[in-house]
Amino acid sequence: MKQTIRPPAVAGTFYPNDKTTLLNEVQGYLHAVTEGEFEAVMAAIVPHAGWYYSGHVAGAVFGTITVPDRVIIIGPNHRGMGAPVALDTTDGWLFPFGVVPVDRELCSLLLEHSAMMEPDAVAHAFEHSLEVIVPFLYARNQKVRFAPICLGTHDGDSLKDLAQAVAKAAKATGALIVASTDMTHYLPDTVTRKLDTATIEVMETMDGKKLMDRVKHEGALCGGGAVAAVMAACKANGAKELKLVKYATSGDIEGKRDSVVGYGGFTIAA
Repeated sequence: MKQTIRPPAVAGTFYPNDKTTLLNEVQGYLHAVTEGEFEAVMAAIVPHAGWYYSGHVAGAVFGTITVPDRVIIIGPNHRGMGAPVALDTTDGWLFPFGVVPVDRELCSLLLEHSAMMEPDAVAHAFEHSLEVIVPFLYARNQKVRFAPICLGTHDGDSLKDLAQAVAKAAKATGALIVASTDMTHYLPDTVTRKLDTATIEVMETMDGKKLMDRVKHEGALCGGGAVAAVMAACKANGAKELKLVKYATSGDIEGKRDSVVGYGGFTIAA
């Protein structure tokens, strides 16, 4: 049977499309953090902008945690295409360095435990929020397989259903869970930092309802549903702590402070 492989959508724009350049760049982000023991965590929350802007924040997280062979990634659907809770069940995703396989067994488990998730490649075809993260996983563990979920809804029942499916699948397989989100968009740096500090304080309580209230009223996270679902899944599996690893804004890179985007990197552990 012929394999179905998802081609890259944002190679050459959000990250390099040359194999050597890409791997050197991602290793640079990973190695910029302080050396030490890798921490085993339940989940990571990382940004998904172009690497130039947010790669150092994602690298700060993935450079300090253990990346197992199996990962579930949940990110927002920026284009509004496809199913509201869309699981990509192709055979793998192509990158300049090769194909990273989709974990079909993990996908089957997720579908088995969810009433609302659908196999759907359309939602993933042009979406960047998951694609930019996979090379970090591969750089840390070249045996990694993943189950990608593109989330186009903030409906409470859908998030609850997703969280329980992810919790059960992660518990059964030992998979790392990753949520993809950027923070406040296109406000002055001082305002962005104030709003994001308030959001981080709510995230640290792991109160999904309060977080989604901030998403609704403040536009706090573009991947708010993904973060809320991951927090709920981790709480169901016994998580006790959500910790900020690194925070920055695009102004830290560009030096322009009048209109920035906030980026946070977090871990969730027992």
